[in-house]
Formats: sequence, C-alpha cells, structure tokens
Amino acid sequence: MPKHSFFRLNEARREEISNRAMHLFVDHPYEDITMKMVFDRLSMHPGTFYRYFEDKDDLYCLLIRNVTRKRAAYFNNNDGDSLNQFFLTRLFGNTNGLVTEPLNELEIKLTETFLNIPEDVLLKVYLNVLKGESFPLIKGILRRMRVDGYLRPDLDDDLIAFMFESMQFNLVMFFREFDIKDSKLQHRISMYFADFMGHGLLEDHQYAALVSDFKKAKE
Repeated sequence: MPKHSFFRLNEARREEISNRAMHLFVDHPYEDITMKMVFDRLSMHPGTFYRYFEDKDDLYCLLIRNVTRKRAAYFNNNDGDSLNQFFLTRLFGNTNGLVTEPLNELEIKLTETFLNIPEDVLLKVYLNVLKGESFPLIKGILRRMRVDGYLRPDLDDDLIAFMFESMQFNLVMFFREFDIKDSKLQHRISMYFADFMGHGLLEDHQYAALVSDFKKAKE
C-alpha cells in the first residue's frame, strides 16, 4: 500500500493522482503499462513517485482499496442489502444489470480490470487489500442478519466470513482457468455460488455439531 507520505498530501491532490491512474489502468492492459507511462500519466518525477509508492502494483492496490471502501460504505449504510448482494457486487459492480452501489463509470471499469491482471498481482491485491477490507465488513453483515433473525444461531462468523471473502478470489481464478470472459455468464456463475453458499446459512442441526467441534479446536 502507499507510503505515509502519500496520505500526507491534501485530498484534492490524492484524488487527482487516483483519477489519472485509473484512466491509465482502464485504457491499457496491465502488462503493457510501463513505469514511464505511469510517470507521464501522473505528471510525476520518478523520485516523487517512489516517495509515495513502491511500484506499479502498489498504485493499483490503492485504487482497488478506494473502490472497495466506497462500496463498503454503501453497504454499511444500506439495511436492505443482503450478504449475497454484497458478494455479487464486490467485484462485478452490478446485479441484474443495474448498478447497486455508488461507483462512477470509471471506477466500475477499474473493477473489471481485476479479472485480467497478472496472477501475482491478483494475489497481492487479494492478500493486501480485499482480505483486510472485506472480512470485517462481511462479519458486520452477518451480525446484522443475526439481529434481524435471518441467521441460524450456530454459525461461526469467522468461518463464514472467510469463505465468502475467499470465494471472490477463487471465482476469478475459475474464470481464468476456463477462459470465461462473458460478463453475463460470470454474473450467473457468481450468483449461483452466492445463492449456494447462502443456503448454508439456514437452520441445520447437523451443522451445529460440526461448529461446536470447530470452536473447541480453535480454543
């Protein structure tokens, strides 16, 4: 993630850097973007860039973190959204063809690049950004669903949050493995698995015994 010096910049300057960088990553394949292109697009001297970022991957992680937090704020303030809706819109930006969170067009295009970045960068983004950002959010949604009476009482929040969190990464890897590029098909597959996992949140007495054993093992 960016160095502390970046966050000491005023908000307008940070937004300017982020917007210019988003256009760069949206306009060009990730592998084709050279550091010279980064410096030119940001109108930034190499020494200044490295004062703020480690490398190109670091800059991209910042952008993904920004849109992730923007979506998180939306879901945290919307009582009507379920865990399934949260998952479906985390990476793909829409449900049933309708925008369900307040990302602008450029930010939505940026999330679509996530499906095509190199695998080492994908893993870096997942471990350094999505994992830390989505885990507490999903746990919060689970707590809210429990209060509203939707969750079975024997669920282990850590286990379920981790499963939903890692599912988004694994789905991207699945699309790559089988060369699934059709966005509508990607959405249908994502919807299927979100619904499939959602059924596991229903009452199941056999699962209660498993969770009991799992909690003992954690202790």
